Amino acid sequence: MGIRKIEDEIDLREAMKKKAAEIKMKDMQAKAAVEKFTKDRLRELAKKHGILLALTPELREEVKKLQKKYNIPSSKIITEQITEHDVLKKFSKIDYQKLGMLAYQRVLMAKEETGGIIPLLEVFDLVNTGILKGNMEIKDIEKAMKLMKKERAIEDVYQLETGTVIIRFFPIQYTDDEAKVIELAKQKDYLTIEDVCVNLDWSQDRALRALDSLEKSGMAKFRESVLTGKQWFFPSL
Repeated sequence: MGIRKIEDEIDLREAMKKKAAEIKMKDMQAKAAVEKFTKDRLRELAKKHGILLALTPELREEVKKLQKKYNIPSSKIITEQITEHDVLKKFSKIDYQKLGMLAYQRVLMAKEETGGIIPLLEVFDLVNTGILKGNMEIKDIEKAMKLMKKERAIEDVYQLETGTVIIRFFPIQYTDDEAKVIELAKQKDYLTIEDVCVNLDWSQDRALRALDSLEKSGMAKFRESVLTGKQWFFPSL
């Protein structure tokens, strides 16, 4: 055996040891994160977001109680923490169900910032990371989102007049953006995009997504004229 080949084998063994250490570290970090997940946090998720995480056997008894108490469907119970490696199968084939759950979990973590109503392109950006980068396209995440809707794991996938595809991940009562708009609407006869932007310090896109979603659900009624511009009314409030 030549010196070059021996050196290559040594390098390979070292690389394998390093990779094994990285995997072990990630497993330890994931376990630590799950162990810190208390029953109080579990109840908070159930009440505020209509979601349950049953990631360890110790939590599953509590999950059963909370599922019954808050009438949470089984499709909203997350039983595993998804990573990019779970999504990409052999020969770069995508597991669309796992891709949908990866997006769902990442949107849940960023729910305070997004409100849970997100353009498809932004959902793509959330999951187009790690080994998935370069191995998936926007059509893959769209397929995953439609599968999630079919399984009733998310609320809706719809298209705006502009052609933008919007994903609504959570029911209205669990979507912070819609709830904030409804609270604002209680103070006024009607809302405009400008009202929402100024009072909630949002971009026009974010305000329009929330208003469009409320209109689509039947909560808001839309009217537009040359004199008044775009206005949303809330007859049930």
